[in-house]
Amino acid sequence: TLDLIGMLMLDPSIQYFGILGCYRDNEVDKRHPLFGQLEAIRLNGAPLRSIHVGPIERECVTSIISDALCFPPSLCLPLSTVVHRKTGGVILFVIRFLKTLNKEGSLVYCMTSRRWTWDLEKIKSERVSEDFVVHTTLQMN
Repeated sequence: TLDLIGMLMLDPSIQYFGILGCYRDNEVDKRHPLFGQLEAIRLNGAPLRSIHVGPIERECVTSIISDALCFPPSLCLPLSTVVHRKTGGVILFVIRFLKTLNKEGSLVYCMTSRRWTWDLEKIKSERVSEDFVVHTTLQMN
């Protein structure tokens, strides 16, 4: 696959070609074949742009939760603070964690009051794996 990407990026007959890829810094180091291929592409003059996406701030988590639950941000702040602390602000982990909380009954929609409710103490005591892949894999089983 990396060779194909290199061929497509360097083929002079292809004028318009774009590719978007992502990887986690903690899993791919400079010895990985991806970096060799990217360096070869750069050396042959193809334009490459790298964008580092880090964790989001607590305010962003508050905004996401506020939008998702249709609650004012001020009412979501205690929940978003805990979610941010437990997920480290990694957006995919935030979303997965919220789904897990819903699945496990810590974050539920109450039909009688027509609003979302959550058990903040239960969420605070929730054990969360430090590794997103492990957490996601466990949730799939």
